[in-house]
Amino acid sequence: MKQVRGVAVRAIVDVDSARAKTLANNFKNCESLGDWHSILLRSDIDAVVVVTPHNFLTPVSRAFLRNGKHVLSEKPGGVNSVKVKQAVALAKKHGVRYMVGFNHRFHPSFILARKFIEQGKIGELMFIRARYGFGGRAGYQKEWRMHKKFSGGGELIDQGVHMIDMVRSFLGDITSVVGFAENLFWNAGVEDNAMLILRNKKQQLASIHVSWSNWKPIHNFEIYGTKGYIHIEGLGKKYGGTEKVIWGRRNEKDPDHPTEREFICNPDADNSLVKELQEFIGAIKEKRNPVPSAMDGYEALKIVEKIYEHK
Repeated sequence: MKQVRGVAVRAIVDVDSARAKTLANNFKNCESLGDWHSILLRSDIDAVVVVTPHNFLTPVSRAFLRNGKHVLSEKPGGVNSVKVKQAVALAKKHGVRYMVGFNHRFHPSFILARKFIEQGKIGELMFIRARYGFGGRAGYQKEWRMHKKFSGGGELIDQGVHMIDMVRSFLGDITSVVGFAENLFWNAGVEDNAMLILRNKKQQLASIHVSWSNWKPIHNFEIYGTKGYIHIEGLGKKYGGTEKVIWGRRNEKDPDHPTEREFICNPDADNSLVKELQEFIGAIKEKRNPVPSAMDGYEALKIVEKIYEHK
């Protein structure tokens, strides 16, 4: 927020007062508070960023939307797609912007990949193959993400929604969903691994594997077209320590040896959050829906719920 022009942070709210105060000290004329209800009616606050465990995201967002505040919610936007869609209707009713924070869309690698696709560099899209995961800290099974009451699920609703959203951003609406979500290692009440196959109305395909037992951090997003491919490897600081795009062109004379070019991207993952905030503020000023919108959160959650229905 300190890197985004036109933003004045007026309050930091957290049930941990010490943490709220530490954050508030970074901003001029910023209060630290313990109860978010206390700022619902404040006329000096135009917008809020809701960063909580998943089960609080929708109810807190709805309260602010109902009171005419713009809302940027952390992903996945909530634990129930119907309630997220109801919040979308609230935003429309009160004329405010509602965004779910899928910050992967703002990573330089994905921005570059989209540019290459729009330029026709890989031809017509055929399929996407995505992997995303890490090993989990010692005692990870005791953290809130492993407790369904707070998280709504496990790895699929956590990192999985990022991959689902990115697939949707390239393939559009998904018409067929199959997959599994299993608890293979952490012995918690939620899944630590999930595998999905998605298909759109054009029969373009995507496979996704997300994992909390990958042991080594990984982020790999491969997009294949009729003329070539794009590989996104790493996701900045944590996932491989770098971020790069590999563009490969199909060689008709020698199909097993395509021509490749590598593009190194900025590994500072926080830049994606800056761009995300800029998009949110731009949507407010221009009175338009942000991209991604809360409806993208709704669509991603619907896919998650389809997998959970068959666990």
